[in-house]
Amino acid sequence: MRTFINIVLLTLLLLSCSEGGRDNLLQQPEVNDLTVDTLVYSRSITNELAGSAYREKAIGYSVIAGKDTSDFTCFVYKFKDSVSGNVGMSIRFEKATVSYEQRLQELHLILPKASKDFDFDLLTSINMGRLILSGDLAIELTKLYREQFGNSNVINGKSYKNIEQFLSNSKLALDLNKLFYPFSLEVETISVEKVFFTTKEELYKSSKVEIAFTKAPDRILDCMIGIKLSKL
Repeated sequence: MRTFINIVLLTLLLLSCSEGGRDNLLQQPEVNDLTVDTLVYSRSITNELAGSAYREKAIGYSVIAGKDTSDFTCFVYKFKDSVSGNVGMSIRFEKATVSYEQRLQELHLILPKASKDFDFDLLTSINMGRLILSGDLAIELTKLYREQFGNSNVINGKSYKNIEQFLSNSKLALDLNKLFYPFSLEVETISVEKVFFTTKEELYKSSKVEIAFTKAPDRILDCMIGIKLSKL
């Protein structure tokens, strides 16, 4: 009888592991540093953003943990144009006080609330701003880019194409796919503008970096990043 019970228990355990393994690559990020007191604060900013005449509405979302409001704000907006009529998002990393990983955790909390205010079936684009402001991510991507394309700092038309393809298959795309998977959205393409290599001194001055200064490349890949989303 004991042998029979052990076999049953082992079978149940294997079934549980099999089910838990499904979609492991698209599991949500762990929210390790945020407490049960965490709230998502939102406010209408339709008339505060440039180009407000072309927007039906715009809302800014920030995370409040205890008594502290994060410096990171996610902006979501809907265009008035009945033809494009789509929803856009800005996750520009403009403050050097929140790390890349912390921003991912905060977006994990913000997106469910934003999806109630906006139809995410119409969410087609994300403005990320400068890559260098993502801190640790910029370092990781620079190292991988160097491994694939060499140490040249020369940027030309071919470089743009290589960088866009590289980013579309990078950790950045994977992280965004994890975040937007619950909303049946994924990264279709990543586009870049104003590509150049800046100094690591500029990186550490402009963003919150957890990687040691001595472990960062001397020159860091930087560019303006735009993301196009599509339905799964």
